[in-house]
Amino acid sequence: MLNHDIVREATRLTRAGQLVEATAVLQRMLRGERTPEPSDGTAPGADARLNPPTIDVKANVVEERESRPRTQSSSTLARSKGRAQFEGMKGFSSLGLRGPIRRTPPSASEIAPPGTKFIECAFSNAAGSRTYKLFIPSRYEGKPLPLVVMLHGCTQSPDDFAAGTRMNFLAEEQNCFVAYPEQPSGANQAKCRNWFRTGDQQRGGGEPSLIAGITRQIMRDHAIDPKRV
Repeated sequence: MLNHDIVREATRLTRAGQLVEATAVLQRMLRGERTPEPSDGTAPGADARLNPPTIDVKANVVEERESRPRTQSSSTLARSKGRAQFEGMKGFSSLGLRGPIRRTPPSASEIAPPGTKFIECAFSNAAGSRTYKLFIPSRYEGKPLPLVVMLHGCTQSPDDFAAGTRMNFLAEEQNCFVAYPEQPSGANQAKCRNWFRTGDQQRGGGEPSLIAGITRQIMRDHAIDPKRV
Protein backbone atom coordinates (compact mmCIF):
# COMPACT_ATOMS: atom_id res chain seq x y z
CA MET A 1 0.00 0.00 0.00
CA LEU A 2 1.25 3.46 -0.86
CA ASN A 3 2.48 5.39 2.16
CA HIS A 4 2.70 9.11 1.41
CA ASP A 5 5.06 9.76 4.32
CA ILE A 6 7.48 7.15 3.00
CA VAL A 7 7.21 8.56 -0.54
CA ARG A 8 8.01 12.04 0.78
CA GLU A 9 11.00 10.65 2.67
CA ALA A 10 12.23 8.86 -0.46
CA THR A 11 11.84 12.10 -2.42
CA ARG A 12 13.85 14.01 0.20
CA LEU A 13 16.63 11.43 0.08
CA THR A 14 16.69 11.52 -3.71
CA ARG A 15 17.03 15.31 -3.75
CA ALA A 16 19.83 15.01 -1.22
CA GLY A 17 21.67 12.68 -3.55
CA GLN A 18 21.16 9.64 -1.30
CA LEU A 19 19.80 7.34 -3.99
CA VAL A 20 20.73 4.08 -2.25
CA GLU A 21 18.86 5.10 0.91
CA ALA A 22 15.85 6.30 -1.12
CA THR A 23 15.68 2.95 -2.90
CA ALA A 24 15.88 1.06 0.39
CA VAL A 25 13.02 3.14 1.84
CA LEU A 26 10.78 2.37 -1.14
CA GLN A 27 11.63 -1.33 -1.00
CA ARG A 28 10.69 -1.50 2.68
CA MET A 29 7.40 0.23 1.89
CA LEU A 30 6.62 -2.32 -0.81
CA ARG A 31 7.36 -5.14 1.64
CA GLY A 32 4.98 -3.56 4.18
CA GLU A 33 7.72 -2.67 6.65
CA ARG A 34 7.79 0.56 8.61
CA THR A 35 10.58 2.99 7.89
CA PRO A 36 12.12 4.63 10.96
CA GLU A 37 12.15 8.40 10.85
CA PRO A 38 15.64 9.86 11.22
CA SER A 39 15.78 11.99 14.35
CA ASP A 40 18.09 14.66 12.94
CA GLY A 41 16.92 14.60 9.33
CA THR A 42 19.99 12.69 8.24
CA ALA A 43 19.73 9.22 6.75
CA PRO A 44 21.60 6.37 8.44
CA GLY A 45 25.10 6.08 7.16
CA ALA A 46 25.26 9.70 6.05
CA ASP A 47 27.69 10.62 8.83
CA ALA A 48 30.06 7.91 7.67
CA ARG A 49 30.02 9.36 4.17
CA LEU A 50 30.54 12.92 5.38
CA ASN A 51 33.39 11.88 7.68
CA PRO A 52 35.14 8.98 5.96
CA PRO A 53 37.90 7.16 7.83
CA THR A 54 41.40 8.44 7.26
CA ILE A 55 43.94 5.97 5.95
CA ASP A 56 47.36 6.73 7.34
CA VAL A 57 50.26 5.63 5.16
CA LYS A 58 54.01 6.00 5.39
CA ALA A 59 55.88 7.22 2.34
CA ASN A 60 59.01 5.36 1.31
CA VAL A 61 61.81 7.22 -0.44
CA VAL A 62 63.02 5.47 -3.57
CA GLU A 63 66.65 6.06 -4.37
CA GLU A 64 67.10 7.54 -7.84
CA ARG A 65 69.28 5.66 -10.25
CA GLU A 66 71.32 7.03 -13.08
CA SER A 67 69.18 7.38 -16.18
CA ARG A 68 69.96 5.27 -19.23
CA PRO A 69 72.13 6.73 -21.98
CA ARG A 70 70.42 9.16 -24.31
CA THR A 71 69.06 7.47 -27.39
CA GLN A 72 69.22 8.77 -30.93
CA SER A 73 66.53 11.20 -31.96
CA SER A 74 63.77 10.03 -34.28
CA SER A 75 65.08 12.24 -37.10
CA THR A 76 68.56 10.69 -36.79
CA LEU A 77 67.09 7.19 -36.87
CA ALA A 78 64.98 8.07 -39.91
CA ARG A 79 68.04 9.37 -41.78
CA SER A 80 70.01 6.24 -40.91
CA LYS A 81 67.16 4.01 -42.06
CA GLY A 82 66.82 5.96 -45.29
CA ARG A 83 70.53 5.61 -46.04
CA ALA A 84 70.36 1.87 -45.39
CA GLN A 85 67.41 1.48 -47.75
CA PHE A 86 69.18 3.52 -50.42
CA GLU A 87 72.31 1.38 -50.12
CA GLY A 88 70.19 -1.75 -50.40
CA MET A 89 68.50 -0.50 -53.57
CA LYS A 90 71.80 -0.02 -55.39
CA GLY A 91 71.87 -3.72 -56.12
CA PHE A 92 68.77 -3.44 -58.29
CA SER A 93 70.73 -1.62 -61.00
CA SER A 94 72.15 -4.93 -62.17
CA LEU A 95 68.59 -6.16 -62.75
CA GLY A 96 67.83 -3.35 -65.17
CA LEU A 97 65.37 -1.56 -62.87
CA ARG A 98 66.68 1.90 -63.66
CA GLY A 99 63.34 3.53 -64.48
CA PRO A 100 59.70 3.16 -63.47
CA ILE A 101 58.31 -0.35 -63.62
CA ARG A 102 55.76 -0.63 -66.42
CA ARG A 103 52.65 -2.79 -66.17
CA THR A 104 52.24 -5.67 -68.57
CA PRO A 105 50.05 -4.60 -71.53
CA PRO A 106 46.68 -6.38 -71.64
CA SER A 107 46.16 -9.03 -74.28
CA ALA A 108 43.81 -8.57 -77.23
CA SER A 109 41.33 -11.03 -75.71
CA GLU A 110 41.17 -8.87 -72.56
CA ILE A 111 40.49 -5.69 -74.53
CA ALA A 112 37.70 -6.64 -76.94
CA PRO A 113 35.61 -9.70 -77.82
CA PRO A 114 36.39 -11.64 -81.02
CA GLY A 115 34.79 -10.47 -84.26
CA THR A 116 34.87 -6.79 -83.25
CA LYS A 117 37.23 -3.96 -84.21
CA PHE A 118 39.39 -1.81 -81.94
CA ILE A 119 41.20 0.60 -84.21
CA GLU A 120 43.64 3.47 -83.59
CA CYS A 121 42.88 6.88 -85.07
CA ALA A 122 44.16 10.45 -84.72
CA PHE A 123 42.73 13.97 -84.58
CA SER A 124 44.36 17.41 -84.75
CA ASN A 125 43.22 21.01 -84.35
CA ALA A 126 44.66 24.33 -83.18
CA ALA A 127 45.01 23.00 -79.61
CA GLY A 128 47.22 20.09 -80.69
CA SER A 129 46.75 16.48 -81.67
CA ARG A 130 45.57 13.32 -79.95
CA THR A 131 45.37 9.66 -80.86
CA TYR A 132 42.38 7.64 -79.80
CA LYS A 133 41.06 4.10 -79.94
CA LEU A 134 37.64 3.34 -81.37
CA PHE A 135 35.61 0.21 -80.67
CA ILE A 136 33.27 -0.90 -83.47
CA PRO A 137 30.76 -3.65 -82.61
CA SER A 138 30.44 -6.71 -84.83
CA ARG A 139 26.78 -5.96 -85.65
CA TYR A 140 27.48 -2.52 -87.08
CA GLU A 141 26.03 -2.41 -90.62
CA GLY A 142 25.87 1.31 -91.32
CA LYS A 143 22.79 2.12 -89.27
CA PRO A 144 23.14 4.90 -86.64
CA LEU A 145 24.35 3.57 -83.31
CA PRO A 146 25.08 5.21 -79.93
CA LEU A 147 28.58 6.47 -79.09
CA VAL A 148 30.18 6.44 -75.62
CA VAL A 149 33.33 8.53 -74.98
CA MET A 150 35.60 7.10 -72.26
CA LEU A 151 38.38 9.20 -70.67
CA HIS A 152 41.07 7.11 -69.01
CA GLY A 153 42.72 8.13 -65.75
CA CYS A 154 46.29 8.97 -64.80
CA THR A 155 49.05 6.54 -65.89
CA GLN A 156 46.53 4.62 -68.03
CA SER A 157 46.16 4.04 -71.74
CA PRO A 158 43.08 3.28 -73.85
CA ASP A 159 43.99 -0.41 -73.81
CA ASP A 160 44.38 -0.43 -70.00
CA PHE A 161 41.08 1.36 -69.57
CA ALA A 162 39.20 -0.88 -71.98
CA ALA A 163 40.55 -4.05 -70.37
CA GLY A 164 39.98 -2.84 -66.81
CA THR A 165 36.40 -1.69 -67.36
CA ARG A 166 35.51 -4.38 -69.96
CA MET A 167 33.51 -1.64 -71.62
CA ASN A 168 34.02 -3.09 -75.09
CA PHE A 169 32.37 -6.34 -74.04
CA LEU A 170 29.36 -4.41 -72.76
CA ALA A 171 29.32 -2.30 -75.93
CA GLU A 172 29.23 -5.48 -78.02
CA GLU A 173 26.18 -6.63 -76.07
CA GLN A 174 24.46 -3.23 -76.39
CA ASN A 175 25.63 -2.67 -79.99
CA CYS A 176 27.30 0.73 -79.66
CA PHE A 177 30.58 2.51 -80.43
CA VAL A 178 33.12 3.43 -77.74
CA ALA A 179 35.86 6.06 -78.15
CA TYR A 180 38.96 6.28 -75.94
CA PRO A 181 40.88 9.58 -76.38
CA GLU A 182 44.47 9.08 -75.23
CA GLN A 183 46.34 11.56 -73.05
CA PRO A 184 50.05 11.40 -73.98
CA SER A 185 52.86 11.85 -71.47
CA GLY A 186 53.95 14.87 -73.50
CA ALA A 187 50.77 16.69 -72.44
CA ASN A 188 50.98 15.50 -68.84
CA GLN A 189 53.82 13.42 -67.42
CA ALA A 190 51.40 11.18 -65.51
CA LYS A 191 48.95 11.09 -68.45
CA CYS A 192 46.35 12.93 -66.39
CA ARG A 193 43.82 15.28 -67.95
CA ASN A 194 44.85 18.90 -67.44
CA TRP A 195 41.50 19.96 -65.98
CA PHE A 196 43.29 22.23 -63.48
CA ARG A 197 44.77 24.51 -66.16
CA THR A 198 42.77 27.56 -67.16
CA GLY A 199 43.42 26.97 -70.85
CA ASP A 200 41.88 23.49 -70.59
CA GLN A 201 38.72 24.57 -68.79
CA GLN A 202 36.99 26.45 -71.60
CA ARG A 203 34.64 25.12 -74.22
CA GLY A 204 36.10 25.33 -77.70
CA GLY A 205 39.72 25.48 -76.55
CA GLY A 206 42.46 23.28 -75.10
CA GLU A 207 41.74 19.66 -74.26
CA PRO A 208 37.92 20.08 -74.29
CA SER A 209 38.15 21.05 -77.97
CA LEU A 210 40.28 17.98 -78.70
CA ILE A 211 37.78 15.63 -77.06
CA ALA A 212 34.87 17.33 -78.83
CA GLY A 213 36.78 17.22 -82.13
CA ILE A 214 37.41 13.48 -81.78
CA THR A 215 33.70 12.97 -81.15
CA ARG A 216 32.70 14.98 -84.23
CA GLN A 217 35.25 13.17 -86.38
CA ILE A 218 33.80 9.79 -85.39
CA MET A 219 30.29 11.07 -86.11
CA ARG A 220 31.47 12.17 -89.55
CA ASP A 221 33.25 8.92 -90.41
CA HIS A 222 30.63 6.51 -89.03
CA ALA A 223 26.88 6.32 -88.63
CA ILE A 224 26.33 7.70 -85.12
CA ASP A 225 22.98 8.65 -83.62
CA PRO A 226 23.52 12.33 -82.61
CA LYS A 227 20.89 12.02 -79.88
CA ARG A 228 22.75 9.14 -78.22
CA VAL A 229 26.30 10.46 -77.80
